[in-house]
Amino acid sequence: MSTTHQSVPNAQPVERAAAIAQVALPIGAGLLAPMLDPNAAAAAGAGFLAGATFAGANYMGRLGRWANALPGIDIARAHRDTMGISTITTGMSLSLGLVEGTEGIDMLMAGALDPVSVPGILSLGWWAAVGLVGYRLRRVFGKHQVAIQQQTPPATANAAGPAPVTPAEKVMAAWERTISDPDKGQHRHQILTDVAVYLTYWTGRIIAPAGSSVTVAKESVSSVYRVNPAWIKIRHGDHAGEALITVSYVQPTELDPTTLEGAWERVKKRVLPKTHLEEVGMDPNTGGQVARVVADDDLDALPKVVPLGELAGALRRSVDLISYEPGRRDPRKAVIRVMDHNPLESGHDFEGLDSLKATTGGWVNVGKVASGFPARIQLFDPKLGALHVVIAGTTGSGKGGGLQIIALAYHANGMAIVNADPKGASNPAIPKMAAYSGVTRFGALGAIRLSWWAMQHRIEESARLELKNFQPSTLRPYCATMLDEAAQMLGPGVQNRKECVKIVKDGASLGRNLGMPWVLANQTINLDQLGGEQAIRANLLAGGTWVLLRTDSDQVNLGDLPPGFEGLDPSLIPAVWTEDNDALIYDPTVEEGDPRRTFGLGYVAAPGGRAGMMRFHTLEDAAPYIRPDQIAAPLDVPWWGDEAEMEERAMNPIPGFEEKGDGDEDGPETGEAPTRFAGVDLPKAKERTAAEKIMDALRAESDPLYVNALDEGEEVDVEDIDYVDRARLLEVTGLKESTFANNLKALEAKGDLHRITQGKTAKVALGPAPSDEQAA
Repeated sequence: MSTTHQSVPNAQPVERAAAIAQVALPIGAGLLAPMLDPNAAAAAGAGFLAGATFAGANYMGRLGRWANALPGIDIARAHRDTMGISTITTGMSLSLGLVEGTEGIDMLMAGALDPVSVPGILSLGWWAAVGLVGYRLRRVFGKHQVAIQQQTPPATANAAGPAPVTPAEKVMAAWERTISDPDKGQHRHQILTDVAVYLTYWTGRIIAPAGSSVTVAKESVSSVYRVNPAWIKIRHGDHAGEALITVSYVQPTELDPTTLEGAWERVKKRVLPKTHLEEVGMDPNTGGQVARVVADDDLDALPKVVPLGELAGALRRSVDLISYEPGRRDPRKAVIRVMDHNPLESGHDFEGLDSLKATTGGWVNVGKVASGFPARIQLFDPKLGALHVVIAGTTGSGKGGGLQIIALAYHANGMAIVNADPKGASNPAIPKMAAYSGVTRFGALGAIRLSWWAMQHRIEESARLELKNFQPSTLRPYCATMLDEAAQMLGPGVQNRKECVKIVKDGASLGRNLGMPWVLANQTINLDQLGGEQAIRANLLAGGTWVLLRTDSDQVNLGDLPPGFEGLDPSLIPAVWTEDNDALIYDPTVEEGDPRRTFGLGYVAAPGGRAGMMRFHTLEDAAPYIRPDQIAAPLDVPWWGDEAEMEERAMNPIPGFEEKGDGDEDGPETGEAPTRFAGVDLPKAKERTAAEKIMDALRAESDPLYVNALDEGEEVDVEDIDYVDRARLLEVTGLKESTFANNLKALEAKGDLHRITQGKTAKVALGPAPSDEQAA
């Protein structure tokens, strides 16, 4: 036996020909283009467009499974980077040759001789790209030495047939000599068949003898073909006696920790077990990779809660460079994006008022998602009515800018705005487009009172005219109430809290069907910051869009996050964009960049919208886009525009809160003017009687439509009477049981209310008891 060395090409002839074409085609296309007649030029252009479309889809990994049957597809996929560059350079030379003729080609190819000119710079860039393709493909043109062991065959060796010639035959021959040989093989009679050799790997099928299972180990294959055992895959076939094998000559992508597939091995172990990736490809919007996360066969659905912080850690990225989008229809699928740079970092300028025009379904584009898709919210629905919006974000997160964009969207679509800003004029543009604006805490209270009174008018009007669905018009437009820093009106202990909670609760539950949505903005969205009323939260969740920007540690209760935000920790959204310069040692010669804040960066969840990381349009000041002659107002309200009456309604509490405007007797100090001063005796407010407390509580707990009908003297059907549990009424009034029972009996005798008993439960309703004729 002797050993010799032989030079063997690194690639097969077909791959070498493809590499030569990638290098030569840009130059050849440019030289030939000026000589083509018009028909040939048109054919060349059409052929290039078809080839460029294929190369582009191949580069982005979007060819699909149908392409697996194409000849040479393995070479095309292995060379997708160089093919993409070659396509661009070929397009440049072909277009210049067809349009400018010989002069254009001279400028492209010889312009490098004058590098300081514009043609010279273009030429240098073109030649650099052509040279880069050749440099990247240098391995394909090379050769390597292979050691060949020769053994003198016996005299009868010629009867065994010719020596293996093709790469597949060589692979199977090595298998037969060392693994399946019936006398000396490590795994005797376990043959290898159906071998297919590709550029960087080969595949095959292992067949065991009948009655036996495949026992070939990766280590045995590694020893024969001299490859890393981790680069070998052996999977079960259709039966126990069959296995499928893949042997890679280079490190597979899924084992490279710098790739998405390689990093996903960590994700499967720690964050999302029983999942795998499909349709992995480059994402031109982010410079990174995008893939579809799919549950394995033994997993029915992906987890509803995916901790984004842990996912980012497993992928070795910061949170702002990770986007996880749950499937909108299929619970077994999601989309993961790993970004080299966040495309939202550079922002995107506001494109004008017309860009906020709503679709027929009420959707408007208020920003962009990291994937490049528009970030949309729904202002109204033709059947459901006006829809609410909730924005959460701490100072500097872009909450004010988001409110400005939403207000401008209302303005662009002819919707009226009632603005309530307890902080003061924190966003000067919004009051300029509002039908009414109340700033500071007292002014904001007046604004939401006017919103409540306007809603009462629409309630009465809807009942009188039997209006089922709200139909907007110029005189009767949608009218949104925007409340910034909602906790200053609804938070624990603030003055007038109960009145404000009542107003917001009515607006959240009734406003949608009356064309009066609410926009609540706050630093956190914990339930206690929204008035502590589950009814408010439930109606806001069911009736609109939630936008979550960066919040601080006050957002401690992640259980308060609405559906669509499971697994998110708002405090993990960075305050500034990640800087590349993270040196351990200070270098005075390196200029330090100023941190840039991530204002407007967050997540949006809207039914039917596209989930994922988003950023609002960049708009410093909305004032130039306001059309003063088109500011809408709810002119269907008869007293709207009467300044005296509007001021009267804004200054005074709504019914049920006339005598006790603070709402929280035991609340902490709020900074408002005290009701008593040292050395001055002010008259004490008249204490309500027990009967007044009962009537006020009953009115507050009853359906506003029913209360308004009684006030107007309208006849109410028995089925429309709104009853309140006696126990609930007792709890609200805070009276003793004996006092409550005596006054309840007296009010019933006067006809102010009546009671019924259903089983063991007593119920109370406003007005006298229905007559026998009405009951019949």
